Amino acid sequence: MRALFGIALLLTLVGGIFTYLARRSMALCPALARHPGGVWGFLAGFLALMILVPLVNRLTGHRLDALYGLSYGLFGFVSTYLLYLAAADFIQFLLRRFAHAPAQTGAWAVGLALAAALASCLAGLVPALRQPPLKRVEVPIHGLPEGLDGFRIVQVSDLHLGPLVPARKVERLAARINGLRPDLIAVTGDLVDGEADGVRTKVEQLASLRSTHGVCFVTGNHEYYSGIAKWLPVLHGMGWTVLDNAHEVVLHRGSPLVVAGMPDPAARGRRGTGRGPDLAMALAGAPEGAPILLLFHPPTGYEAAEKAGVSLQLSGHTHSGQYFPWSLVVRSLYHFPRGLHRFGGMWIYTSVGTGFWGPPNRFLVPPELTLLVLRRA
Repeated sequence: MRALFGIALLLTLVGGIFTYLARRSMALCPALARHPGGVWGFLAGFLALMILVPLVNRLTGHRLDALYGLSYGLFGFVSTYLLYLAAADFIQFLLRRFAHAPAQTGAWAVGLALAAALASCLAGLVPALRQPPLKRVEVPIHGLPEGLDGFRIVQVSDLHLGPLVPARKVERLAARINGLRPDLIAVTGDLVDGEADGVRTKVEQLASLRSTHGVCFVTGNHEYYSGIAKWLPVLHGMGWTVLDNAHEVVLHRGSPLVVAGMPDPAARGRRGTGRGPDLAMALAGAPEGAPILLLFHPPTGYEAAEKAGVSLQLSGHTHSGQYFPWSLVVRSLYHFPRGLHRFGGMWIYTSVGTGFWGPPNRFLVPPELTLLVLRRA
């Protein structure tokens, strides 16, 4: 019943958005109003691509990379045009209502919204396809043992390896990470965006990652969408430590560091995936007094983490909206949508993502490869 309600709600939302896009575009622009079949046909074709391409890939195993690129490119364009159109529609209303602007203002508003959406998508394509810039962050921690001063953590989050990510890009990223000589590599979820049979070779290129204390991984929601049961053996086979409500104690220059991790909340209620996030289980048996590094995909749960004595939580998930103007919307959804923040006695760092999900677009929200350095406060 809950699933049916969710599907009905989604269909209602999508229907409402498409109706607004079509009707307002035609109402404001007479040129579009003369071709209603073309307007509705474009939106119907876009929706068919978004549904059928992943479905055909999952059912038949055939790779449809070109169609993936087209469907997600259209997704980026339509989702950007939606917000630009809403803004332009409101502005033209004000101009016509209070400044007595001519009726042609509506057509200009649609034209500007379309042009701005296209320009945004093209501009965002470049940072999405290039190697992510390195972002260095120093985290001052009270009571940090001397042996952990200068401890280097490379965080990889939301890489979303799938059909649109070239294998060469993954290879170069692995080499860059190794060149940073990290003490620990933390992969905070959404590593993959496809089933193991399809993008496994790209993931296995990351088996070359090296650090003093290895690679620690926690699941994101997309690991569950992509078939977690097939992915876990791959990650274990690469020598990664999968922290599923568990922790490891790292001894670095004689000082202990507790590295704990919890699965994404998407694990709840899924067969064969264990339970959802459980902080008490993740920290059970951890040595008292040692600083705690918590890996958790969404930037939530920090209240409980702070009470449990966590020093630093590393998260991702938000992409900080991934591209403008959605980067403005995400700020209302999460308290810590990006960057380093203090919460009580702990720090939380939210990566904007090392890759991209869906549309290859990172307009005004470039991805990042994050190097976090622990410092004694």
